[in-house]
Formats: sequence, C-alpha cells, structure tokens
Amino acid sequence: MNDEFNKKIIKDFGLDGMSSREQERMIEKIGNLLFESVVERAVDLMNEEVMNDFDGTVGSAGSDYQKVISFLKSRVPGFDKIVSEEMSRLKRATSGIFA
Repeated sequence: MNDEFNKKIIKDFGLDGMSSREQERMIEKIGNLLFESVVERAVDLMNEEVMNDFDGTVGSAGSDYQKVISFLKSRVPGFDKIVSEEMSRLKRATSGIFA
C-alpha cells in the first residue's frame, strides 16, 4: 500500500496514538480486511472474460497486491467508489475498536 493510503487508515481509524510498530501492524490487518472485501465486491461485477483475466492476474501476482489493484482499477467500473464504500463500512464495523 502507498503512504497516502496508510496515512488515511491512520487518520480514519484513529491510530495516531499508537507507536509506529503498532500502526504498521494495524495498517496491515485493516488493509487485508479491506482488500478482501473490495475484491469480493469487484468479482461480483465481473463478466466471464474479465473474471478469466483476473484469475490469470491473481495467479501471476503472487503477493504483489499492487498488481491486483492495478488490474481492478483498469477493469472494474467504479472501483474507486467500491474502495471508498468498503472503507466506510469497515470504519463503521470497527468503530471504537482501534481508537
């Protein structure tokens, strides 16, 4: 994940008071939860051709999440909106847990 996204997670989830090490740990957990929910929603919107291409991308990406994100941004209409909605949903679901 990029620095801008990490800063947004720190701010939105109230991680400011944590040590850098704890912030990194929580950013990874939150990022993984967000990634899973975004991918799930994106897959629901894919037609068969895009799904086949996605399977190939996931297979070749290994642990390179950025490659998967780039694919989704380019092939799933409204991807940025999905990310924003899932971020808001996750914030509501975890309200008070991270602060």
